[in-house]
Amino acid sequence: MAKLNKLQVLTVFAVSLVAAPAFASDPATVDVTGAVAIIGGITVAIAAIGAAKLAPAATAVAFKWAKGALFS
Repeated sequence: MAKLNKLQVLTVFAVSLVAAPAFASDPATVDVTGAVAIIGGITVAIAAIGAAKLAPAATAVAFKWAKGALFS
């Protein structure tokens, strides 16, 4: 594929700036209630996963500090 020269790149950039608003949707028409409900429903599960990952890490740090205090 041939390299694009500066004029071609500038033309494509200008056309994309002009055309972008035509494809934009009206914010009032976007319905996000379904996505918000799904995210709200999985927050407990995400918190449980976070706690399950944090607990071993905190335990490892506590053992490291205890070991450092006892054997220093």
